[in-house]
Amino acid sequence: MWFELELRCEGDAVRVSGRGSRGERTRERGLGPALSVAELGRFRVDVGNAVARLSPLGGALLEQARALHEALFQGELQELFVRLAQAASGKGEPLLVRLMIQDPRLQAVPWEAACRAQTTHGFLASAADVVIARGVTSMDPCEPREIRRAVRILPVLAVDDPSVLAGLRMILDEHIASGAVELLEPIEGAAARNPVLFERLRTGPSPHILHFLGHGGFDRQNSPVIRLADDEHGDRSFVPIEVFAEELRACFNDLRLLYLQACSGARPGAFASAAELLARSGVDAVVAHLWPVKAEVARAAAQDFYRTLIGARTGHGDVGASIQASRRTQVADSAEAFSSVLYLRGPDPRIFELTGRQLRPPQARTAPRMDAGISSGPLAKIAGSPFSLILGGAWEDSSLREIHVRLRDSLVAGLQTLGEAIEPSLPLYSLAQRFSLVAGALKLGRLFQKVLVSAYQHGEQPASIDAVAALLRPGVHTTLLWLPLLEHALMRHHPDRAIYVIQPGPPAGEEHRLVMFRAPGQDDWIELYGLPRLRLEESFVVLRLYGGYSPEAVPVLTNPQLTEDDHIQGLFDLRYIVPPEWESTIMGGLRTRPVLCMGVSAIDWRHRMLLRWLFDQRPPPAGSLAILGETQKEEVIWETRGAGLPGTSSFTAVRASIEALIEAIREARP
Repeated sequence: MWFELELRCEGDAVRVSGRGSRGERTRERGLGPALSVAELGRFRVDVGNAVARLSPLGGALLEQARALHEALFQGELQELFVRLAQAASGKGEPLLVRLMIQDPRLQAVPWEAACRAQTTHGFLASAADVVIARGVTSMDPCEPREIRRAVRILPVLAVDDPSVLAGLRMILDEHIASGAVELLEPIEGAAARNPVLFERLRTGPSPHILHFLGHGGFDRQNSPVIRLADDEHGDRSFVPIEVFAEELRACFNDLRLLYLQACSGARPGAFASAAELLARSGVDAVVAHLWPVKAEVARAAAQDFYRTLIGARTGHGDVGASIQASRRTQVADSAEAFSSVLYLRGPDPRIFELTGRQLRPPQARTAPRMDAGISSGPLAKIAGSPFSLILGGAWEDSSLREIHVRLRDSLVAGLQTLGEAIEPSLPLYSLAQRFSLVAGALKLGRLFQKVLVSAYQHGEQPASIDAVAALLRPGVHTTLLWLPLLEHALMRHHPDRAIYVIQPGPPAGEEHRLVMFRAPGQDDWIELYGLPRLRLEESFVVLRLYGGYSPEAVPVLTNPQLTEDDHIQGLFDLRYIVPPEWESTIMGGLRTRPVLCMGVSAIDWRHRMLLRWLFDQRPPPAGSLAILGETQKEEVIWETRGAGLPGTSSFTAVRASIEALIEAIREARP
């Protein structure tokens, strides 16, 4: 049962009409001169001051709250309200009162503070027989979502205060332990900046609830914005709330609730204005604040809210009852209870159906051990039949790490010599981009060759690459390394096999690609101009998508992808890299075998885009495996979201040390 109050301005006067869930409608009338737009504005300021003082409503302010309730519920509106409340009570449920307000001046008013006559705490905000929410106009349907297991909650921390996130974890601990909540990997620090935040949202699992801890505000056009984490220079970063809403709409299918927890210092009304736009864009419910509240008060309110919404014993999934319970905790001692408001898109506050769920308390999750033989374990399983390798540079092999460290140190030293301030956490390709823009592409190329040639001539073959090369069978394999380390390992372990290497063509050359060939039993490489028939059951094909040095004795440097611009251009050039004569054979072979990803990161946008190209926007082949370094905490992304690939198929993901991996590979050899 629901009861809608439509409030609008007519000059400085405020007019109200009502509508019921059984088709009832009242005539419109005014609230009177004592509750004009100006007077309601003063009431808003007075309640805001009480919130700031942490004091309850009393005296003249309480009288104003009673007058507001009396003005709203009289005449036809009072009669309809009583009838609907009685009907709802007969069904054993509270009556939903939805405020339909378009004017921003009225949206800023704490209507939830309206108090019944002759009571001191009979506020709409905390009533047991009423749920008060703010409605929005939307064309999207709204119905409860059945949750069979845990409710997934994604925290986003956009302020430099880890204690706020720790407080949220503390609130949810009991629900996580019962299996009622799955707390997804928080987005915080540098990851809460733009565009990294959007990348994380696009690749992470879809939450049911997104809990945003941060600030809101308005831009120069007075449109709501949301403040993200400060950029690398310490400057504030804002995103229009409409852009943020569309990003959430594009990324998440399961999202039903946004909890916008405003921190101290947020501009009054900012999150409430943002909440309306978010609810209108398709989110079922948004909890926001008219004023910022103290951290400890916000923590207590959130604790009561989540306990009612998703508690293992309660299990109602009713966001309206939950916000009412949260306010009741505060209303006796402080006006802060009136800061939180609920925007509800549909006529039913029960946004989750939790009655039939089966809770499974989580077990301590550890990465699977990589010590199984050929007959068991994820690595042994994929090694039991032909598979394709995708080798990236994120692997933590000491020799690979040394190359990256030397290149990074050289870039940082060069930029500092040029007077540039460097952010230590910048990715290597961003550092290279900055160096190229400041010093020029020619100097970047010289620096790159100086570091890589030294590593090529004096470096050791990475043990992990050498080990996995022995496990490979003829077929298509991909490397994202600048050095021909995989090719040389294949020569050592498979001397009787033909090896083809395809990489981007030389700079300013007429050819889109360079195709190198090593015949069985030979050490020399030749460049191919005419292409023979390709037999993948007998030959190795290596796609060197990031360019770099060719595998011959005197290597040729061809189009290494170093900078951000290089990687973006490289995505456009991928359509040319495979010879048309071999395209169906190579891509067909790649997309039909299980894939072993090693040194690939689902957090890295370059890697995700390459995966999408390699698999033609399709899910990975069944049985695919991602081996992650010990610090790559990405298992959930690979296993539940398929590393960002479309479809429902995904990877098995394991984390292991170099030593454990090499030992497991040796045991898995046929």
